[in-house]
Amino acid sequence: MQFINWITSEPQTIGDGIRPCTNDINIVEAKVEGRSVVIIDTPGIDDTRAGVKQADIVARINRRLEEM
Repeated sequence: MQFINWITSEPQTIGDGIRPCTNDINIVEAKVEGRSVVIIDTPGIDDTRAGVKQADIVARINRRLEEM
């Protein structure tokens, strides 16, 4: 079982193998032993897909964190 599905009550999309699958920044809120936690799933900094630049991914993550 993947950590994200274990900690949340709703199934999340999970890739298999080493190929990247996260395109957007996804935020999931959950309760763990009565405490609120936030899980942030982001595209990988080392994403190998064509046209994906590390600087763009970092900028997107920074913008999303600032919105929280």
